[in-house]
Amino acid sequence: MAAVAVLGGGLAINAWINRGPETKVYEGPVAGYPLLVGSDGRTLTLSIGWGCEKRPELVVRESADAVKVSLRHTVAPGFCDPGGYGQITTHLNKPLGTRAMHDATGKPAVHFDERDLRRPAFLPENYYPYPAGRMAQVPGLAPLPTDTPAWAIGYTLGTEPDVHGSLIISQIRRSSTPPDGRAATVKGHPATITQDGNGSPRSLTWSDGTYTFVVTTGAPPRLSDEELIRVAESLG
Repeated sequence: MAAVAVLGGGLAINAWINRGPETKVYEGPVAGYPLLVGSDGRTLTLSIGWGCEKRPELVVRESADAVKVSLRHTVAPGFCDPGGYGQITTHLNKPLGTRAMHDATGKPAVHFDERDLRRPAFLPENYYPYPAGRMAQVPGLAPLPTDTPAWAIGYTLGTEPDVHGSLIISQIRRSSTPPDGRAATVKGHPATITQDGNGSPRSLTWSDGTYTFVVTTGAPPRLSDEELIRVAESLG
């Protein structure tokens, strides 16, 4: 399984395109983007890239037994702007609980429950959480899958504007065999460390039978194999 990050479908579009004479507002599905339900049961967070529109909004409609979540797009008249990417958030009136959650198409809205998210007890010196609203990502990595619950958390070496590297921890609710690479062990489970080239991120991948985990260090500088394993061993 390739290393993954939380960059979900829809990168920002940098082309300049005529958008028509009137503002267009419409709602669309959240399918194709990683979605997180916060540990409070009320906070919904979506990782998304967009272009040629204002920053999209998450819209929820609640009933006693269901929640419908959709993306509201606003396309202003004139020419296309560069767009952007990040995390957008909204809140339910009450915790999701056992209610079903669907997107604008009526299909189930695949989401990750933050209560199941593992976090590291150990971080190398001078690593800090990604700023709020930023998308945890490392250039060159494949996006997170969106057909199964998945999420990623990120840390930077230093703080903005003086950032020198990244550490991304991805968690996918799917068991898988680690890809070919240098053999390692995490909590008694077989793991591998991969790096495609001198300029590529280095990733440690393993599965505990329920989740697949990927700990990725961006460049430069990259964490050592030993540091990656120590971060992975501390997840809990």
